[in-house]
Amino acid sequence: MADNLPPRARRIPPHILRRRRIVAGVILLALLALIGWGIWALVGLFLPDDDEVSPTPEPTTSESGQPSPSDSPSDQEPEQAADACDPQVLSLAGATDQDAYPADEFPTFTMTITHDGDELCDASLGTDEQNFMVEDAEGQYVFSTRACQVEPQSQVVEMEPGQSESVDFQWERVGTDEDCQTIAEDISAGEYRLIVGMGEQTADPVTFELE
Repeated sequence: MADNLPPRARRIPPHILRRRRIVAGVILLALLALIGWGIWALVGLFLPDDDEVSPTPEPTTSESGQPSPSDSPSDQEPEQAADACDPQVLSLAGATDQDAYPADEFPTFTMTITHDGDELCDASLGTDEQNFMVEDAEGQYVFSTRACQVEPQSQVVEMEPGQSESVDFQWERVGTDEDCQTIAEDISAGEYRLIVGMGEQTADPVTFELE
C-alpha cells in the first residue's frame, strides 16, 4: 500500500519565497505606473496647449471711483456758509504781558477778539485788519503796525458764540511816523498806552511803563 502513495511536494525554501514576493511587487508597481502614464497621456490629448489658454484677467482699479450711497451728494446735507459777523457782536481787548519793562526788555502786546453774539458768523481777523498802536501819555502817536505792515494777509475765521481768538505782537520799542519812517530807535522811559484795533473797531487803551 505504501508504494502507491503520490510523492510528497517539496517545500520551497523561505528565501526563495521572499525573492518571488519582491519580484511580484516590482512588477505590480511597474504595471500601475504604465497604467497611470497611459491615462495621463489620454487626458492630455483633449487638453488645449498652454499657449492657447487665455490668462485670467487681473482686477483693475478705476481712477474715478463712484461714490458709495452714503457718500452720494443727494444723501448729504448741504453746508451753509456763515454770514459775516456784525462788528457789534465782536468785542476787542488789549493787554500787555507786564505792567512795566526794564530798558533791555521788549513789550509783548495781545489782542483778544470775542464773539458776543448768538449765532455762528465769519470774522475777518487777518493782519490786513489788525492794528497795534502805541501812544504816549499825552495821546501823541508813537507807533502803529498798520502803518508799517508788509504784505498784510487776509484771514476769515468762523466763530461760534462765546469763542475768542488772540493775536500777539512784540514791539521793539521803536518810534515811527504814520508812514513808518523811524523817528526814534530807542523810546525814552515813561508811561505809554496800547490801543488795539480790528478793522474800524478799537479797544480801550491799556497803560504800561517803559523804564
